[in-house]
Amino acid sequence: MKSDRTFFIALITVSILAVSNLLSFTVSTSRFNQSYPSVICPPNTSGLTTAISLTDPKTQIRKTGTSSLKTREVGIRRYAIASQSAVIDAGKVTPVVWQVRKGVWAGAAACQAPITSRWFVGATADITSKGSLNLVNSGLGKALVRVTVYSENGALTPRDIAVRANSFAQIPLPNLAPGAKSIAIHIEALSGRINGFVVDERGKGLRSLGGDIVNSTDDPVKKLQIPAIPQQRKKKTATAHTLRLLVPGDIDARISAEIRSTDGTFAPVGINGRVIAHNKVVEIPMKILMASGKFALHISSDQPILGSVLSPTVSQGKSDFVWSTAVPDLQEFTMATTGLAPTLVFTGKSIAVKLTITSANGKSKSINVKGSDIATYALSDSAQSVSFSAISPGTSGAALISSKSGYGYVPLTPGSVLTKSSIPDSNIRVLNP
Repeated sequence: MKSDRTFFIALITVSILAVSNLLSFTVSTSRFNQSYPSVICPPNTSGLTTAISLTDPKTQIRKTGTSSLKTREVGIRRYAIASQSAVIDAGKVTPVVWQVRKGVWAGAAACQAPITSRWFVGATADITSKGSLNLVNSGLGKALVRVTVYSENGALTPRDIAVRANSFAQIPLPNLAPGAKSIAIHIEALSGRINGFVVDERGKGLRSLGGDIVNSTDDPVKKLQIPAIPQQRKKKTATAHTLRLLVPGDIDARISAEIRSTDGTFAPVGINGRVIAHNKVVEIPMKILMASGKFALHISSDQPILGSVLSPTVSQGKSDFVWSTAVPDLQEFTMATTGLAPTLVFTGKSIAVKLTITSANGKSKSINVKGSDIATYALSDSAQSVSFSAISPGTSGAALISSKSGYGYVPLTPGSVLTKSSIPDSNIRVLNP
């Protein structure tokens, strides 16, 4: 009897030890912090006037070019920056910059979080160019940027450019590709918190030929959507748009194109079936004869491709031009529109977008935009922000803005997206292994 009890106790002890060994693992808990990275706006360079549309006077802001990284409340919903670049903690709202050379030209761009790779398809570096590539480093240490320029003659040797901490570097476009008529630029952040902005300003002697900000785009894709191309026509004269394309890979691309407008859907002359040489910037004239308004251009390619459209414009008697760039599918986000009154243009086979428009008095209203091929909605002067939701698949959009000085174009893409980072946990075993 005693031996049975001893055996039973031994069996229980062995079982407990076995179970404890099976359960002897480290329990680790992971904690995460979710936030929207601060966005960086184009710098205000010599002779320009820059205004940033915001939604909340309590938005935190700081400038580059100083030794202090301390932020402060902006105190206003449309902030004019006199020099340098603004770094803004705008949360889920994307601020929009309106940049003007008074009475000469105007351009628009969305402020963006730091990037790793961006493309600019637009601008010139020939004798008429007064434009520049502006590289902004909003970080605490020196940054290194690789800049690769493509022209009508092919790719140029990449250049690595250092940018001092919390500052920006302005590189004239003729310095990057001397004499090149048609260029595209690729920037890669090798280190640091980098953003890039391209200003395409042109002049001949003392005569201005207009200007615009060339908005950046994502990496090459096989399907391009350019949602908002302004169409202005004098009497029965066709508007002379220019399509600029770049195939940065190692194989030529065969493309097809389709114009979508309120006048219908049709293929532009001389594009379908065309072969685009790789590694060279190619321009195709598009003379469009249709009623004034806006149209979208959809391009399909058998190789990844980049593209944009240059359009001449006239605003209150002043000649200007605008670069309409490719845009990915629309996603939910909020864009600041204080003082801009943009016209929103959407494209897709079957368009459905819910707009939530907030006015300066704090009141909001919802609008459902529906259509096929192309649809537009003009915001009033009182609108300080617009949010996009309930978006149909395959729909993209852009905003066109007009002023006394000229036209601007803003892709409808969020400047900053919610990111998740892990929070380190303290563990006593670090001190007592």
